[in-house]
This record gives sequence, structure tokens and C-alpha cells, in this order.
Amino acid sequence: MSVLGMRCSNKDFTYAVMTGSRKKPCVQKIASVTVPKNYSRPRALHWLVQEIQDLIAKHTVDRIVMKAFEGRSRGKTYADRVELEATVYVAGGMNGMNAIFKKVKSTIAKDFGLKGRAHYLQTGLDTTIIPGFGEKSDKEKEAILAGWSEL
Repeated sequence: MSVLGMRCSNKDFTYAVMTGSRKKPCVQKIASVTVPKNYSRPRALHWLVQEIQDLIAKHTVDRIVMKAFEGRSRGKTYADRVELEATVYVAGGMNGMNAIFKKVKSTIAKDFGLKGRAHYLQTGLDTTIIPGFGEKSDKEKEAILAGWSEL
């Protein structure tokens, strides 16, 4: 099984292609991709749908899990992020996926059998089984944790 962990922001997205199991996760590919600045918003969203479709096809993705936004839910940056997240649903739907998961940190912690608090992901989860996890950016860590939680 191959899981695509996603973390969208208002100007980019970070993804982690995960395989293996919860006990033996493997990061196949991880990257952050910036939305082209010279694109109109409709063109940028179309571009993102194509990018996600390419990732699904290239890595034979079975599931997609997005790290859900947990901050202030209003304003232009929030709306931009929600639009990017919506394109992930569109791309998955175009590839026949019936379920795309969106999780906050407390839900991810529960999926790992931890107490349902975000800080347990840092204090109670053994991330040393993923080489280089500690050196990853926060966005990369969130994409990895989201994908890993569905293995």
C-alpha cells in the first residue's frame, strides 16, 4: 500500500509518499513544491490537480491523508489554503478514490495509540525509525506523520 501524506499552505504543498506499515514505515519520496507565482488562481489550482494526479499515478497511491489546518480559520491565507486542499480532493476523486482523509495532530496521535493531544507526537512517538526525521522541516514532518498514520 502506498499513502500520500499532504500538508498544504497558502502558497505551496509538501508531500510524503509512504509505504510499509506503522511499525516499519518507509518514506519513498518527500518534497515541497511552490505554486507558480505567475499563474492566475484558476490556472494554479488546475496545475495542482495535475501535480497530485501525477503523484498518484507515479507512486500508485492508494490513500491520501492531509494534515488539517489548526490555526485561525478566516482571511485570505486561510481561503487560499482551503482552495489548495480542495484540489487534492478533486485530484483524488478523478482517480477513483472514495475517501481522502483530513486529520489534525490530536487525531494523528490517537491513530498511533497515543493520548489525543498534539504534543504526544513529539514526546510519545518513536520517530527514530524514520531516518532523518529530526532534520526535516515542520511541513515535511507533518506530511510524513499524516501519511504514516494511515499505513
